[in-house]
Amino acid sequence: MSETMGGRVIGSAPLTGTEASGQLEVLQTATGRSIVRAVGPEAPLTQDRMAAEAASLAMLPDDVPTLAREWFVDEVLPGAGRWVVLGYRNEPVRPPHDPWDEADLAAAVELAIQIGTIEAPPGLPDTADVIDVGAWATLAETRPPGLAAFTPWLADKVDHLADIARHAGEAMAGKTVVHGALRRESIMITDHGWDATSAHAVDWFTPSQGASFLDVVLLLPHLRVDGAPPPEVLLDHHPLPDADPEALTCAVTATAGALVLESMRPPEPGMPHGRAVQREVAHAALEWLRSRLGN
Repeated sequence: MSETMGGRVIGSAPLTGTEASGQLEVLQTATGRSIVRAVGPEAPLTQDRMAAEAASLAMLPDDVPTLAREWFVDEVLPGAGRWVVLGYRNEPVRPPHDPWDEADLAAAVELAIQIGTIEAPPGLPDTADVIDVGAWATLAETRPPGLAAFTPWLADKVDHLADIARHAGEAMAGKTVVHGALRRESIMITDHGWDATSAHAVDWFTPSQGASFLDVVLLLPHLRVDGAPPPEVLLDHHPLPDADPEALTCAVTATAGALVLESMRPPEPGMPHGRAVQREVAHAALEWLRSRLGN
């Protein structure tokens, strides 16, 4: 790794604001600094996602709002197993404040809107092929016991939601970049002074192409779980340009179904609490969906 970074590593410290999670570190070498994320064999799924991110960043347009990547390592070390490391250019960034403040919240939503203005490069899959837009149909057919525990509102709505989601392919179609995994952990903030902030996205492990509003649809339930105002309130403050209301409702329906179905699956390797988080986000998405449907 020292050779990759251009010099021997002589020091490291957590990136300010990430001390508790250990998500990012700043490594100091004799020639400079890099922001680094390193994951060992205890989290193979995260390693695979980081490898996918490295491949994605190489093909995404230069105007995608992300930290500039300087290097990438994916090696099996003797006696230590596989290690995957992403090195980003050292920039004055930090995670969003916890709890969110108004400036960081605005920067996060505007980041999602900004990504939706960027033309997707050739080769990205359609978002409707990445997200399980048929989740409500699956739930309508299987009626898993855990479904009733989400909310009584779903008791007689699953078939109707499956009917709405059948149009998701058309509603979610588009030619702009979709990050697909925006949430607190994948957003970094830059302070510009005078209370001005901007945001950058990391964790580009599943980019796709689709409608310009999709990253907003995917982000807002996560923000709600974090204590942000309801999605419709945020949309009042950050209007979506040219978003068809019916297409937006269809996308909310399809993504809520995908969250509900995914949250009932067994835990993924190295992510024992991931399903619990998905369940919370699914609740927030259902709350939003119910408000949009008016019933």
